Amino acid sequence: MQAGTSGILPLQRGWARLSRNLTAVVQTDEGQLAVVDDYPVAALVIKAYEARTCQQLFSRLYHVMDVAPGDDEPMMNIVGWRQDDDFVLVVFPREKHRPDRYYYHGERQLLVSPGALDMAGLIITPRREDYDSIDAAAALDVLKECALQPRAFELLVERLKNQGEELPAEALTAEEPVVAVGIVSGQQIDFVLNGPHQAKGAVVSGCETVSLSEGGLLWRGQQYRELRFVPQGEDASFSLLDVTIGVGFHWERHEKQTFRGTLRFLVDADKIVAINDLPVEQYLESVISSEMSATSSTELLKAHAVVSRSWLLYQMHKERRDGFFSFVKKDDEQLRWYDREDHTLFDVCADDHCQRYQGITRASNPQVAEAVRATRGQVLCYDGELCDTRFSKCCGGKTEEFQYCWEDAPKPYLVSVDCPFCHTNDRHVLAQVLNDYDQATPDFYDWQVEYTQEQLTDLIARKLKLSLGIIEALEPLSRGKSGRIWRLRIVGSERSFIIGKELEIRRALSETHLLSSNFTVERTADRFILRGLGWGHGVGLCQIGAAVMGEQGYRYNEILLYYYRGAEVKKIY
Repeated sequence: MQAGTSGILPLQRGWARLSRNLTAVVQTDEGQLAVVDDYPVAALVIKAYEARTCQQLFSRLYHVMDVAPGDDEPMMNIVGWRQDDDFVLVVFPREKHRPDRYYYHGERQLLVSPGALDMAGLIITPRREDYDSIDAAAALDVLKECALQPRAFELLVERLKNQGEELPAEALTAEEPVVAVGIVSGQQIDFVLNGPHQAKGAVVSGCETVSLSEGGLLWRGQQYRELRFVPQGEDASFSLLDVTIGVGFHWERHEKQTFRGTLRFLVDADKIVAINDLPVEQYLESVISSEMSATSSTELLKAHAVVSRSWLLYQMHKERRDGFFSFVKKDDEQLRWYDREDHTLFDVCADDHCQRYQGITRASNPQVAEAVRATRGQVLCYDGELCDTRFSKCCGGKTEEFQYCWEDAPKPYLVSVDCPFCHTNDRHVLAQVLNDYDQATPDFYDWQVEYTQEQLTDLIARKLKLSLGIIEALEPLSRGKSGRIWRLRIVGSERSFIIGKELEIRRALSETHLLSSNFTVERTADRFILRGLGWGHGVGLCQIGAAVMGEQGYRYNEILLYYYRGAEVKKIY
C-alpha cells in the first residue's frame, strides 16, 4: 500500500480531461466500471458513491483477470481517491512486474520497478543516475512494457462484457458487507440521536428534524443533497419516531423504533428517505428477532440466520433490472409480480416486503446473537452460486415453486416439496415463529373468507380500478405445484378479466392481503366462500414447518436442505 498527497499524481491532475473519454463496460444504477480511453497504458476506472458498490464492481473485474502461472492472484495496481462524494479507483492490469532493462548491466540498466504511483505517472527512481538520465519516452516505454498489452486488454474487456449476472459466491465478498436498509419516508422526519453522532463536521445528539425544502434536505437552517449521522461510540443509537410496520397488511401499525449504525437521509422525488447503514451480521440479529420469537429452538434460529443472510447477499449482489415491477399485460389479462427491484436507493426495506427489520427496538435475545455468531458468513449455494432463499410463514402442506409467484425463471433449489410439519396447533411452537402482532392471525393453516356479491363487486372495482360489472364468478385457471392460483379469471356481468400472479390475486380479493392464493371458491345464492391453505407465497423455507422440525431434533443444515433441495451450506467470510 502506498499513500500520496492528493493532487500530485499526473493521473489525478489530468483526470478532468481523462474522465471525458470513458467507455462504460459495466454500468449499474450505483456505479460504473469503464475503460480510460486516453490513458497511454491499459487502465480501467471504477466510479461509485458507495464503497460497497466499488467492491462489487472490483469483484467483477478481479474474477475475469488472468492469473500468471505460479501466482496466486491477478497482477495489477490500483490508485484511488475521492472526487466530491464519489470514489474513483483506477485499475492498471499488469503483464510484467519489472521491465527488461531492470535486469541489464552497465549503462543500459534502469532500476525502475513500477508501482501504483509510477503507473499513475509519478516515476520513482531509487538511483540518482536513473533520475538524471530518464526522459518521457523511456518512462513511457517502462509503463507500456509492464502494463497489460493491447490485445490481452481487449480480451479482458470482452470477458467483462460477456460476464453473466451471477458471480460465484466466493467472489461476492471476503469480509462482512454493510447493508443499506430503507426505514421510513415522508415530507418531514423527526428523530432522536441517542448519543453523539457526527454530521457535516459537527458532533450532535438529541432531538432533530429533517424536512423537504426546494428539492433538498433542510436541517438546522441549511440545505443538503444528503445527510449522514455517523455514531461516535459503540453505545450510540438513533430513534425514528413514526415507523410503519406491516405496510398494507391487516396488522399495520406505527411505532417508535431504535437502530444502531449510520443514519442517512436522501431525497426521493417528493419525499425524504431515512436509510440505516450497518454490518450484515448486526442486521441479521434484528431480522431474526423481528421475524421470530427469541424463544425459538437453537437449530431453527441458526437455519433462519443462514436463510436470511443468503437472501440478503443475493439481493445485494444481483443486478437490478429497469422498472419498479414486472408484468404481462393484454386487453383482458394482467399478470404482475413484485420483487425488491422497486428499491433503488437502498438494498432492502425494513418491512415484510423484504425482511422485517426493527433495529434494537426489541432487544436481541442471547440465543439469537449466538445463532448468528455460530453461522457467521454461512450461506446457501447451488452449483457454486448464491441461492435466492425465499421463505414464508406457512406453506399449507406443500411448498410452491419460484416461477408461479415471480418471473418465469425456475430455480432448481426452489422446487415444491411436501411439508408434513406445518399443520400444528402447538402454541409453544407457534410462539417461536409468530410475534404478538402475527398471533392476531389464528387460522393460518386452513382459513375461510366470505363475501356477499355486493361486497366482492365493490372490493374488486376498488382494488383493480376496473369496471367489470357485477361479479358473477371467480375461476382459477392456473395453479402452481402447491395449489396456489397464479392465474384467476374474474367474471363480471359486463366483461371478464384475468389477473395474476399470486400476490396480485391476494391483494385484489382482500382489503389488505388474503393469507395465500391457495384457495377454492364456493358460490352460493348470494355469497362467495373462499377456503384456503397456508400463509404467504409458500416458496422455500416454511417457517412454521421449520420450527416443528427444530423441535423434533433436526439439525439446522438438515432443515435447510429439506426445503432447498440440492443446495449446500458454504462459508464465504
